[in-house]
Amino acid sequence: MIDHFVIFSKTGTVLWSRTLCKLGGDPVDNLINRVLMEDRSGEKKFIDDAYAMQWVFENKLDLVFVVVYQKILQLLYIEELLEIVKKDFIAMFPQQIANKTPVKYEDKFTKILKATELKFTEKQARKGPRAFNASKKAKAKGVVSNTSGKTASSSRSATTVDSSEDGSDSLTSDGKDKSLEELENEAALRSKVREMRTGPRRKGKDKAAKEPKKSGKKMTKWDDTKVSKKEAEALDRSKTITAEEEEAQLREKREAYIGEMEDSDSEEFSDTDDESAASSGAESESSQGWSFSKTRLGNFLSTVSGNKILEREDLEPVITPMHQMLISKNVASEVADELCESVITTVVGQRLESFTRISTVVRKALEAALLRILTPKKSTDVLREILQAKSEGRAYSIVFVGVNGVGKSTSLSKVCYYLKSKGVNVMIAACDTFRSGAVEQLNQHAKVLDVELFQKGYAKDPASVAKEAIKYGTENGYDCVLIDTAGRMQNNEPLMRALAKLVSNNEPDLVLFVGEALVGNDGIDQLSMFDRALADYSDRREPHRIDGIVITKFDTIDDKVGAAVSMVYKTGQPIMFVGTGQKYTHLKKLNVRTVLRHLLQ
Repeated sequence: MIDHFVIFSKTGTVLWSRTLCKLGGDPVDNLINRVLMEDRSGEKKFIDDAYAMQWVFENKLDLVFVVVYQKILQLLYIEELLEIVKKDFIAMFPQQIANKTPVKYEDKFTKILKATELKFTEKQARKGPRAFNASKKAKAKGVVSNTSGKTASSSRSATTVDSSEDGSDSLTSDGKDKSLEELENEAALRSKVREMRTGPRRKGKDKAAKEPKKSGKKMTKWDDTKVSKKEAEALDRSKTITAEEEEAQLREKREAYIGEMEDSDSEEFSDTDDESAASSGAESESSQGWSFSKTRLGNFLSTVSGNKILEREDLEPVITPMHQMLISKNVASEVADELCESVITTVVGQRLESFTRISTVVRKALEAALLRILTPKKSTDVLREILQAKSEGRAYSIVFVGVNGVGKSTSLSKVCYYLKSKGVNVMIAACDTFRSGAVEQLNQHAKVLDVELFQKGYAKDPASVAKEAIKYGTENGYDCVLIDTAGRMQNNEPLMRALAKLVSNNEPDLVLFVGEALVGNDGIDQLSMFDRALADYSDRREPHRIDGIVITKFDTIDDKVGAAVSMVYKTGQPIMFVGTGQKYTHLKKLNVRTVLRHLLQ
């Protein structure tokens, strides 16, 4: 039933493995890279292509036990198998585990596997589907499951046959007569209730009929009606302003939204909190853990001697407030659950050092897990990638995607200003051909930033417009093309297919998801569904998915920075920029240490 079982140490030494069915690809390597190394061990199962994997740790000996099987199978005995093998393996090979040397375990493993599968099969057979006679529905109908019941049933059926032959329609038992009377009474009661309900409805209709009708929307005046001079002036969009007036307006907007770079405007988002304040907050936080123990005297002696082995029961009093703290900082509940479970999995079985509180150990484990999650796994240096594309003789393209109203166009403009201030020749492509005013909005940004806007108007295919824009940018010597897209809800299939078509046909260098810092569970739902849609609706064998995240309104959340953790945890993609205000200069790179300090203070 299972395909592969492997036992290895956290340092990478494989102590024993058994392959029952040849594996396609490297599912165990993917588990290590995507889950174990990123502290996502709070997840109970990992799906990789056609395989599902479950695992268990032995933190005291730094061992990992992994089972690989087909994901279409529902193997309910996997957890039990892992625990049995774990206990047996540790008991059989203590010296080999200490020396990290491979062992022979095939015969014993085969016996354990067969015994576990047999036990599971027998358990399922005992459960089995119930016969109809044993069900509640049968009892309600008067069907008896014992032999006397069968005899009575057969005798009643015989009587019914005889009576039917005599042409009599009478019932054969008092029980049936009684049930018939109950049914008649119930029907009469229902009819009375219906009559009682119909009365007030008629009154309500009469009352509604007497009420005066509210004035509806006024009819629109069309070409065959006269239009006043005031209305004509309000509808006139042909008025033009002089070049001097337009330049004055642009100068005013540039002063308002760009201005001069302030000393405090650095490229990296951080705060001015003193490190000592953070450390004192950590100490006050950890001081709460002194009373989290079974007995004060036993905890004190174990802590002093350094002989205490941490168990799950020891961590529960510390994990519960930590979980509530993460939720209060806007971390999605699903992510908070998995993070806490990951911390428990990491800490259980470890030996508590002398004069160390449990809350301190848990806090350090959580901080290490968050640090690994938020630290980018790939380069986020967009400038270097743009220069690389320029050396190849093409324009670097960035697509901005997201739901309605999160600030995609504004974030695009901020990125445009950032790149332009670094000497990059930028062009904007208006591929939101659906929302009214989208092209005009980008046109205003382009004028203020003094960059070219490529647009084909409305009701055009966004994928075709993006293709022409990238081609135009390459031919005219632009270094980077920023592509704006229409906002769409993550569950709107037609619009998600159109977005997947745009990405698939043009193969941009970078796809950025724009999300708000104010959202919690909904944020990871949006990001996950956008990422999945780009994969599901693409016509390529290896679809282009979300490459990075831009978080807007980061200045409005104080210390509730959990949305950043939730989004990165679910996709594994880095946060490229965060928006911290209304000006073009209010775009920063994320400081991981600052986020950790906000989360844990």
